[in-house]
Amino acid sequence: MFVADAHCDTLYEIAISKTRPDRCVVTKERLAEGGVGLQTFALFAGSNGPAGTPYRDGIDMIAAAPQTGVEMLTGALPDEPPRAPAGIFSCEGGEMLEGSLERLDEFDRAARLRMIALTWNFENEIGHPAYGDDPAGLKPFGKELLAEMDRRGILADASHLNEAGFWDICERSALPPIASHSNCRWLCDTPRNLKKEQVRAIIERGGFIGMNFYSRFVIPEGQPTMDDVMRHIDAICEMGGEHVLGFGSDFDGISTWPTGLGQPADFPALLDALAKRGYTQAQLEDIAGMNLWRLLKRAEAQRKA
Repeated sequence: MFVADAHCDTLYEIAISKTRPDRCVVTKERLAEGGVGLQTFALFAGSNGPAGTPYRDGIDMIAAAPQTGVEMLTGALPDEPPRAPAGIFSCEGGEMLEGSLERLDEFDRAARLRMIALTWNFENEIGHPAYGDDPAGLKPFGKELLAEMDRRGILADASHLNEAGFWDICERSALPPIASHSNCRWLCDTPRNLKKEQVRAIIERGGFIGMNFYSRFVIPEGQPTMDDVMRHIDAICEMGGEHVLGFGSDFDGISTWPTGLGQPADFPALLDALAKRGYTQAQLEDIAGMNLWRLLKRAEAQRKA
């Protein structure tokens, strides 16, 4: 079964934290073992936000991508989902763009960005983060950026964005909103998870939600299990979201994870557990990877640059 993962921080580990590629959680071998045909590799702006060196770090992460041993798809996506592990690039933290569409062009030409998380945990030139409850929406550059992302077929990722910014995406973007690595806020109350109204908006617009395996986004406290992750999956499917749901593991970016879900080779166990829970083969194929794949192909078809 084709599996796609919408988020990992492996390139930051390799390029910035100087972790040996074979010591990362995400490796080509583990992706293959888990049936992961498409892994999204984030260019993470860093934990210092705009005060750090996000632009330079982004360049270094692109340069480090060959060390993963995974083929990076920087041109048109193939007609059919890849079976051997392949990768695509995303941006996590729009401060990497330094408030410039020229920077966007530079990164897009070098890496063919598929999605951009407009903020990480800091305010930047684009908007405001989920943490802090700032009531303001996207800034003028954020609105300008959305229009250019639409033109390039780049999805706007609201996983770290505040709620007002999320609704600006829904109102202004021609492409559907996504949350590449967020869960259900009513099951685990953290600003990084989505409210029911946000989930409903993503479903109505045909976007994407990737289940995050970070323990504190799965349950408020304690050690989560695979059952706890499946409760988030159940909750979104009960709202009619089986066609927008997938995985956004956050591997190499999280310090704790549910028992049995600590690396890409564990995806088949989760899919087997969902099958035993009553999910059909068609539902499993959609959740495992086809929902993300179809949306990526849809976004690419709208690319005009």
